[in-house]
Amino acid sequence: MSVALSDRPETPRRPLAGAIARLVDAGQRLIAERNEALIVALALVAYVALWMLCDTISFYTVNVRTDAREAAVWAQHFAFGYKHPPMTAWLFALWFAVFPHTDWSLHLLTLTTIGVTLAITWRLLRDHLDKNRALFGLAALCLVPLYNLKAPELNANTAMMPFWAAALLFYLRARRSLSTPDALLAGACAALAFLGKYWSVYLFAGMALAAFVGPATARFWRSPAPYVMAAAAALVIAPHAYWYFANDGGTNYAFMRQSVMTGDSSATALAKSAYYILGSIAYAAGPLALLAALRPNKSALADIVWPADAMRRQIMILFAVPLILPALVNLMAPYRLTPDWTFPNWALLPILLYAPASLAIDARKASAAGLIAFAFAVACVIASPVIAYAKLAAGPDPERPDSHPVAVLAERLAAKPGRLYWGSAALTESLPFYLADADRLEDDPLSDIGRDEIAEAGLIVACLDSDTHCLTTQAALGAAAGARRANGTISRSFLGFAAKPIGFRVTVVPAQ
Repeated sequence: MSVALSDRPETPRRPLAGAIARLVDAGQRLIAERNEALIVALALVAYVALWMLCDTISFYTVNVRTDAREAAVWAQHFAFGYKHPPMTAWLFALWFAVFPHTDWSLHLLTLTTIGVTLAITWRLLRDHLDKNRALFGLAALCLVPLYNLKAPELNANTAMMPFWAAALLFYLRARRSLSTPDALLAGACAALAFLGKYWSVYLFAGMALAAFVGPATARFWRSPAPYVMAAAAALVIAPHAYWYFANDGGTNYAFMRQSVMTGDSSATALAKSAYYILGSIAYAAGPLALLAALRPNKSALADIVWPADAMRRQIMILFAVPLILPALVNLMAPYRLTPDWTFPNWALLPILLYAPASLAIDARKASAAGLIAFAFAVACVIASPVIAYAKLAAGPDPERPDSHPVAVLAERLAAKPGRLYWGSAALTESLPFYLADADRLEDDPLSDIGRDEIAEAGLIVACLDSDTHCLTTQAALGAAAGARRANGTISRSFLGFAAKPIGFRVTVVPAQ
């Protein structure tokens, strides 16, 4: 579906074109007559609702990813650091103190996080764009897959997004006004983004470089703003830094060394950096297509490539450094670089693309852009049953273990099933998300140490019917006093289509 962005739309000749024109007209009147805060609030509520529907249907035939299990385990024990920095666990703990541990509530957590990010981004856009350009830019961001298709469940990448956007908002305000409260918030929000994922070090790099560039640099450094900003960031990061060094880097360094850093050759690193840049450009295809539809002239393109306005040059630095620097670092210290890690990088893109004065963006064009974003979401909702069927036909997904049926059966066997679990990975890897306080038994359950732990905390054993080793161990554990057993079947179906049933057995061994 396409929507014309011209100033004088042609008289529609076909029913579909006429319907689209009437929708654009209705949006234009809404923008002209209603308060912009109300428009944005309604748009974001609709955005969350549509993508919530899309995610619920698309993932109907599978359980949550193992990332959710990991975050759920972390959330059971408050700390200033885990394998990742602690923000994801903190958000999980706060959210699931109110909501149940279900798939839909996890999707809602992610979409709420993205909705908050877009709301903050709206304030950021309005600081630098007029109402129509800001609405156009917000609609453009809704076409970036990282804000929807690529973010069904909260993880370290999505946890950064609202704090990164807020850091940019307050940094630019502090740079312009030298406000101490804005500087304080800029530093704190940047540090909170860092507590989401260490990737935010690139945000710090962008802010540091921007602080030394521009005509008002001397004025900025003579004010308290940069020092308040640095002090606030250091204060927020300090507990995590203490935890990190008190644990000799904890598991963070080991995780980064084993799972993030690579030994790629120079040629492989160069290819990976090129793929990262090209993938990032591909993620911006929607906003770039909207820019092309505006038919920018040479003056507008020149102003986009190198802004004439000093503040937009600051914005260019804040946008470009965190986006490009990872590719350069990869050439010197190869690591598992992917464009998917650019989740928080895009908030400033609409300012760079749509600010040039020679681009005419009125209420009608903003309405048309909003309609395109709406049509994209609706198209994905329509496609979601196909996605669900594809996941059903693909069979068991090792990244999405079938843990929910195990949790249900374990709770039927005992009101309070054991805190520990053990068994087939395809059944147990996400169990802590569905069962509060569940924790993996790391030792051999038949060893003396394992039996002592089981006697103290109880155990849930879940085995696939095809897992002979697991079944043998389960049978031995089932001889314990008070143990209860049951058979179950995973029957995944959707709209009349059914996957091959998978049999499993659950044994609940009570604490002794």
